[in-house]
Amino acid sequence: MTELSKAEQKRFAREEELVDLAIAIIAEQGPGSLTLEKLTSRSAYSKGTIYNHFCSKEDCLSALCCRAVTSMLKLFEQAYAFQGSGREKALAIHYCYQLYSRIHPTLFQVVLTGKAPGVREKTSESRICQLDELEQKINAFSDSMFHQAFKAGEIQRDDLGVETLTFANWAMSFGSLALASSASDATAVSRLDHEFLLLNNINLLLDGIGWQPLSSDWDYAASWQRIADHFQHHHKNNI
Repeated sequence: MTELSKAEQKRFAREEELVDLAIAIIAEQGPGSLTLEKLTSRSAYSKGTIYNHFCSKEDCLSALCCRAVTSMLKLFEQAYAFQGSGREKALAIHYCYQLYSRIHPTLFQVVLTGKAPGVREKTSESRICQLDELEQKINAFSDSMFHQAFKAGEIQRDDLGVETLTFANWAMSFGSLALASSASDATAVSRLDHEFLLLNNINLLLDGIGWQPLSSDWDYAASWQRIADHFQHHHKNNI
């Protein structure tokens, strides 16, 4: 990796500071509240300096998405370091996504906001390239997980492609966590055991595609606890 010059380091640090401020604005006022005018008033920098970093509020929002995916990638790397079966590693990926949603609730939600119509069109080309590259890396974790499961014979489904399985996993995980967070008072959510809400949904999905061993043949609640212990150790030291 090319070492940054002092000027580049200063610019990078300033942009990280501005992203932190943008996160605070969204956390306080909601995802639709972010404007560069508000960011300018919150910061110690001029409007010209702000626009030197972000060409639009959508560009700033995409910068938040880059931060979000970068943070998730770090956790996914920890998940891959977990010692367990292929399906247990998949559980670790989902667990780290749950952990991420709790550590960074605003960034967890902003990734979807960043996909709203019109955001990409008003984002700088360099930022789009950065975000696309990060998203390809995050998808590669899930794709690799399923490729290995097929190769090991743990999944035997000729009718399902890796792309379909990766999307289904993300949709299930994001949807479960988003509803557990934003609709926690709904009867369908409040009557569930939140400690195992995500795990139960994962098992329903993975059993449905026939990923061996099935939950009827393995204690995945014990695996979930072992994964929690694994991440607790890393969380204390790295997050």
